[in-house]
Amino acid sequence: MRRSLTTVLGALAISAASAGLWAAPASASNVNQGSDYASHSYDGTWFEYCDYEGDNHSVWVNFYTDASTSMRSTPSVNGAGNCNEVYLSSVLTNLRVVEDNPSSSTNYYGAWHGYPVAGS
Repeated sequence: MRRSLTTVLGALAISAASAGLWAAPASASNVNQGSDYASHSYDGTWFEYCDYEGDNHSVWVNFYTDASTSMRSTPSVNGAGNCNEVYLSSVLTNLRVVEDNPSSSTNYYGAWHGYPVAGS
């Protein structure tokens, strides 16, 4: 009885560990502004952002890292399907997608991802 209980518990532990390893995504979370989006790595060391709307509005990302309290911005991309990747020397802590609104002085701001980014 004890031997079979140990075998069952061992099998459950291995199954749980395997499920945890498979559940960790390579890309953790998306943030959007309309159909435009940014997606970051699970560890927060890189992110990608894309313009997925053919509306001739440029798209960029505002972001923070754990190396500074200053907000940084990426170069813009424009055109449906155009993307850019950013590799960081520090860990991403927050980001949002921004879309240019050429007919106004106010741009379209997506929601902030929310802290912390890494591990989520």
